Amino acid sequence: MAAKPLRLLHAANLQLDCPLRRTGPLNDEVREIVETATLTAFDRIISTSIEKDVDALLVTGNTFDAGYPSLAAEVALRDGFERLAERQIPVFVTPGKIDPASAWQELPGLPDNIAVFTDPAEAPVDLMDHGHLLATLLPVTAESSIAPEELSNILGGRTTRKGDRPFVVGLLMTDRSVENPKRAKLNPARFAALDWLACPAGTDTDSLPLTDGHIHTQTSSQGMNLLESGVHGATLLEVNSQRTTKRTLLPMAPVRWERLTQSIDQIKGKDDLLERMLVQLERLSPMRGELVRIVDWQLDRTSGDANGWETDSAVQELAEALTEFSDQPDGLRYVHRVHSLEPDLTLIEPAHREVLTEYLLALSRRAPANQAVFAKWLADARVGDVLKAGRWEEWTESILPEQISERAQKLGWKWFATIGKKRETGHEYSARNTE
Repeated sequence: MAAKPLRLLHAANLQLDCPLRRTGPLNDEVREIVETATLTAFDRIISTSIEKDVDALLVTGNTFDAGYPSLAAEVALRDGFERLAERQIPVFVTPGKIDPASAWQELPGLPDNIAVFTDPAEAPVDLMDHGHLLATLLPVTAESSIAPEELSNILGGRTTRKGDRPFVVGLLMTDRSVENPKRAKLNPARFAALDWLACPAGTDTDSLPLTDGHIHTQTSSQGMNLLESGVHGATLLEVNSQRTTKRTLLPMAPVRWERLTQSIDQIKGKDDLLERMLVQLERLSPMRGELVRIVDWQLDRTSGDANGWETDSAVQELAEALTEFSDQPDGLRYVHRVHSLEPDLTLIEPAHREVLTEYLLALSRRAPANQAVFAKWLADARVGDVLKAGRWEEWTESILPEQISERAQKLGWKWFATIGKKRETGHEYSARNTE
């Protein structure tokens, strides 16, 4: 009788009941969908685990934010895992940065089908099916050393058919608090004989063990901001008796982020521009389960006049018109955000254009600062206890470096465009008094 295929569902970065960032103004119906998006995605993960009859659910890193306790997140976890317990589906969890091992240990009322790996020295867990060993799961870090089973068999004088060897799955531990820092300094990365290494997307490569197995970095089940566009969900891993693997990304996110660029070259007017933008929307492939699309538009041009599209009022009017034509109250909802064009270069005095060019080149040449760097700058700039403990840090996490860079370029255009221009107050700006 052929062995039962192994099925594992891998989810990561659930961030239950955490808010989606930079969504912009929302109407009441859309806001309700957006505010419960992470919980909806998790509920779909549980339902899919049952429908696909998986052998286990793997959850790696940042399942909830322990810094901001949420009853909704706690209830969702307990109810979801209990649904799996009723069908004898185990759950394997590795803590992350915002849900450390200590936070998992404090959660009350979780069912017995959950195994939270809090120590890389924990013993491996075997997945069995009617006495047949399907897979072995174990926690790993960069310092993990797992000898190949074939070598162990040779040394032990035993032989094992390849088809009988269990599929070895490692779950990367990203919660650094569970590691021994002294051990990490003494021991370099060791070899781990794994068939599959499950870890969340964005994992530091220094935390990965050396392995010949497939390293699977799982994106979040629900995109949390504009940088997490496209399809988001969980990955179904299927392994047959010949150890052939099949990976399928299953959409779970109710809210979808998209970034689109629209040229205004040869645009005849607002109606023409709207028609072209709507055509782009129609070209987007539908995603199973999506309820809301947040579309970030960037207007672009290579020649010609800006025709007023560099003003905030014009792009706001355009966004409202796009919503009117695309939003479906009884179906797919839309949120459109349109970014204006930079001011026309002809608006800048010839004497200052060279300076502007150097400014833009300096921005492009500068090594981009990541979110951690911005967070440090903002933390250093904090003035006293203006906000409650933790709130300032929460706000800094919503900073998107790419948007800051884009904003800096636009401010540069606007600033240079005002040099030498008289304002209504009669004050005249010059390069000298702005140094």
